[in-house]
Amino acid sequence: MMKSAPQPARTSLPAPGLVALGLALAASVAGCGTVKTTNTARTGTEQLLLTDAWDAALSRIDFRPLTGVPVFLETQHITAVDQGWVISSLKQAMLQQGVLLRTKAEQAQWVVEARVGAYGTDQYDLLVGIPQTTIPMTITGLPAGTIPEMSLAKRTDQHGVVKMALFAYDRASGQLVWTSGTSQSKSNAKDVYVGGVGPIQSGTIRKSTEFSGMKIPVAHDLTGGLVGQPSPDSDGAQGGGAIPLPLPPSATASDIDSFSP
Repeated sequence: MMKSAPQPARTSLPAPGLVALGLALAASVAGCGTVKTTNTARTGTEQLLLTDAWDAALSRIDFRPLTGVPVFLETQHITAVDQGWVISSLKQAMLQQGVLLRTKAEQAQWVVEARVGAYGTDQYDLLVGIPQTTIPMTITGLPAGTIPEMSLAKRTDQHGVVKMALFAYDRASGQLVWTSGTSQSKSNAKDVYVGGVGPIQSGTIRKSTEFSGMKIPVAHDLTGGLVGQPSPDSDGAQGGGAIPLPLPPSATASDIDSFSP
């Protein structure tokens, strides 16, 4: 009688080994993806600051003395970075007030010349605490180093500033027929950090005070006029002209008070 060959002994993996093997197999078949993000050369905050300040300054110009007369808008002295928005909004404001615009100077009786005296941003920073400090090497053997910033409260206040003016003259005689005077306006965006927590964001370019994208119910009188109130037309309800935004608080307010969001 023939005997069968002995079968090899089977070994089983312990439970932890089975779990590790399962994870390895899952990792080998699982996919992964990446998202590419880019940023524009100019921040959206900067663009909003400038265009909002421009809109507020433009809303104060009364073009009604020009109605009924063919007008050509001369824009060669407008060199603002947002030139497309600036010129287009000028034309819209004039048309909304009944001005008859012409595409060529020879087709117009009057020429309106626009100029921009200021179109830029300023930034003000205030820190209550210890700023970042670099310690130079003064003793041999002791390395130089940097002490990180330690702040109790920190505020960054960025302003958009616009100054503009227009005047009109008769194309044939060269006589001055109208002037708008100078119109100035400001907008602002404010970021506040308290004990390293923030930013708490407010300002005329924002409809409310926010923290990490969440709206914070803050009374307007606590913001020093920094929180821009949406106009009745902002949600697309009955159209109308731009409404001047509130200006930043007086410089006489103390810096500590201005930390309120």
